[in-house]
Amino acid sequence: MRHFFIPAIIAASVFLSCEKEKAEAPENLCPVVAASAVPQSVKDSFMVRYPATTVTTWFNKDNVSYCAFFTSAGVEKLTQFANNGSFIKEQIETNESGEHGDSAVTTGKTSEGCECEIDKEHD
Repeated sequence: MRHFFIPAIIAASVFLSCEKEKAEAPENLCPVVAASAVPQSVKDSFMVRYPATTVTTWFNKDNVSYCAFFTSAGVEKLTQFANNGSFIKEQIETNESGEHGDSAVTTGKTSEGCECEIDKEHD
């Protein structure tokens, strides 16, 4: 009976460490794009919502929306806008690893696909 538990414990440990690694590093990061590649409607919508704020990094999210990474009042934020400029969601930094969690300000549908995240390991 004891021989059964050892392999089970090892298998569970390996599975949990792999799952933790997946959660820590997004596998499918969205490509960073130049501000000049972002539709003007998206940039205009961003400026209406966040006046006097400068985007640090723009991301193209699966060719259906754009994410803007910026800092406001010392808090890192990530917002997502549809290609037509419609606001989709806002996320705020929730931990020290640079991952962002949904804030209370979320509207519309969010799509799966690539992750709009800053790769802190390569900064």
